[in-house]
Amino acid sequence: MADRANVLLVDDRDENLVALEAILEPLGENLIRAHSGEEALRHLLVDDVAVILLDVQMPGLDGFETAALIKQRERTRSIPIIFLTAISKEDVHVFRGYSAGAVDYMFKPFNPDVLRSKVAVFVDLYRKTKQLAEQAALLRERDLAELRRASEERYRALADAMPQIVWTADAGGRTTYLNRRWYDYAGSEPGPFDGDEWIRILHPDDLQRTLDRRKETLASGDVFEMEYRFRNRDGAYRWHLGRAVPLRDADGEIDFWVGTATDIDRQKRTEEAQDFLLRAGAELASSLDYRATLQAVAHLAVPEIADWCAVDLVGDDGSLQSLALSHADPAKVTFARELRERYPAADDTGAPHVVRTGASELVTEIADELLEAAAVDALHLDLLRELGLRSYMCIPLVTRDSVVGAITFVGAESGRRFDETDLRFAEELGRRAASAIENARLYREVEERAQAARVLASIGDGVVLVDSQGVIRLWNRAAESITGVRRSAVVGRSVADALPGFEQQTARMPLATSGSPATPETVSLEIGGRELWLSISGVGIEDGVAYAFRDLTDERALEEMRQDLVATVSHELRTPLAAIYGSAITLRRPDLELEEPLQDKLLEVIFEESSRLADIVNDLLLASQLDADRLEVHIERCDAVELARRVVDAARTHLPEGVTVELAQPPEGIPAVAADAGQLRQVLANVVENAVKYSPDGGEVTLLLEPLDGYLRFAVADQGLGIPPGERRRVFEKFYRLDPDMTRGIGGTGLGLYICRELVRRVSGRIWVEPNDERGSIFYVEIPFAAPAAAGEKAREAAAAQV
Repeated sequence: MADRANVLLVDDRDENLVALEAILEPLGENLIRAHSGEEALRHLLVDDVAVILLDVQMPGLDGFETAALIKQRERTRSIPIIFLTAISKEDVHVFRGYSAGAVDYMFKPFNPDVLRSKVAVFVDLYRKTKQLAEQAALLRERDLAELRRASEERYRALADAMPQIVWTADAGGRTTYLNRRWYDYAGSEPGPFDGDEWIRILHPDDLQRTLDRRKETLASGDVFEMEYRFRNRDGAYRWHLGRAVPLRDADGEIDFWVGTATDIDRQKRTEEAQDFLLRAGAELASSLDYRATLQAVAHLAVPEIADWCAVDLVGDDGSLQSLALSHADPAKVTFARELRERYPAADDTGAPHVVRTGASELVTEIADELLEAAAVDALHLDLLRELGLRSYMCIPLVTRDSVVGAITFVGAESGRRFDETDLRFAEELGRRAASAIENARLYREVEERAQAARVLASIGDGVVLVDSQGVIRLWNRAAESITGVRRSAVVGRSVADALPGFEQQTARMPLATSGSPATPETVSLEIGGRELWLSISGVGIEDGVAYAFRDLTDERALEEMRQDLVATVSHELRTPLAAIYGSAITLRRPDLELEEPLQDKLLEVIFEESSRLADIVNDLLLASQLDADRLEVHIERCDAVELARRVVDAARTHLPEGVTVELAQPPEGIPAVAADAGQLRQVLANVVENAVKYSPDGGEVTLLLEPLDGYLRFAVADQGLGIPPGERRRVFEKFYRLDPDMTRGIGGTGLGLYICRELVRRVSGRIWVEPNDERGSIFYVEIPFAAPAAAGEKAREAAAAQV
């Protein structure tokens, strides 16, 4: 159709282009594909485009370079550009995108409706602009005012039809227009503007930071963007993504601001719920004392996912007993405890009903009738109303045998109202809590059985007892879970018949004795049509052999995944090569006249990526030498203080913004250490570089020297991302990366700390990592002191120091 607007989609991956076309197809516009920045520029030479959706990460010309070239041309500089990215999410990349002339910067995965709405607005603005330009040549000056008025009415009609809140403000930031969605959401009626309507419904916790950001953007003219919570007409707060861009007049001054507020509450709450599940799961797994961990989870839930959280467990006598009751206000907790003791819940509602039926209960809106059903006196009923209870959900804690309790979440003063999505999240938490309870109780049962307790305490998960006749007498639940073979199918049967291959695999296995511990053997068994890799150890007992085993199948799969990380190294090599090649091709193009700053930038890219490529190759070669034990080590007396100073000075030359590197004042008279000076410097430099790299939010990196008995300890402390307890040993494994998916933009081959460990080991030192007290990590490197120098050596060292 002749009136269809052109929308240019630029991405080097076909599947991404197909996805974008599927999202934008309902708009009915002409979607033009481009697989590279060069192809996009060719389209712009001939096509009139309404809006450009531009991928950031592309080979050759990336999104930023393509946008810069588009903005250099008079014909295309006014085309709106929306950046799309799944990787370049740091503030520096977002700032670079807006500096390149983008009107928006969206992160994948994005909401299709939001993307369609934004593209529709720009297409409509394109049509209106084009229509105005055509009519301007035909209309007299007396008709322009009416045309502008009609255009504004159409724009406002479009804004009223959008699912987002749309507003405009004058150059000073005072509100001049709000669309229909605002009034529907806030529950107010249109009227005169006082300029600060939005402040009245902003969450108090978000107010100051939002005002600070608003003040910054009003002064700088930068795009305003941040997340905050708005109170709706029902009093509940919902998360919104606020964004405003300045529109300037012919003189370049800000004429007014156009902004939107997009409801992202579901996405935000989902993210918070997932994060809470991870932390709650870690808390539940931290101890076998499930009562303490459930209490900790209840406190953790308030106020993150609920205003109240209660945990009730079934006691030994069958009665329901309160384990935890949490709220931010201790006085309210005291009142609620008194109320629960005086007026126990009826059997047909709340925790008693959920425990009895085993079914979850969700009340989206707590009505007065429900409060009155509690059958409390008038005074307590008034106090109950004052608590502001709005919504609640109660989920059972179900083990394999029975319902052992319930967890109740209540929304109150925050205005939170639970829905089916919240209920599914709560039920997942309930499953994890019930699993923790069951695991703890099973462990206690096993502990009470003396012989089984000794076996399980020493070897692990699955236990099988084979008597002297080769008949299986014990097959525990863990063995069932690991193998998928039920106890009834193996107990009482010959091990040769029940578990083919097991007897042959364990025949030559050494058994534990009083003088030697059990040595696990890794074996492969075909059980139930599945190949299982098991770590098995055995101990001889009075009437047979008890074998303990754990499942290594997943670990074997992990080993295969680790081998696949070699592909990551290939990617790390390919990335700088692509950048070098793309820059060189651009420099050699005869059809482009590059300005000197752009030439310098391309040469800088070639230089930096060549250095990166050299570092990767050097790490691979060094790792290969270490694996083959061919690396020469020249142990000599080294001045540790001077080495530390050089490492710190070198690190300071290329620090990212917000990160500082300091050398703590070393004590006087630190003796020399025995090490290879070059290799020790490489170790310290690598640890300091890692500390800087894993501090994306800034902070201080400190290098401290501490003499110990026979060793000098180097401590490198940072305030960065930190390392989870389960990862602290693995970070020194070859090809292991703490952030393999680069969610924080941190890449690498995973060889740095492996090389450090091997270099330190070769001089009889050691290296490990511990958590920092506040945040981040502390890497420790211990190197032995050198033997005291002879008189001649001391004189030479003194002379060298004077020089």
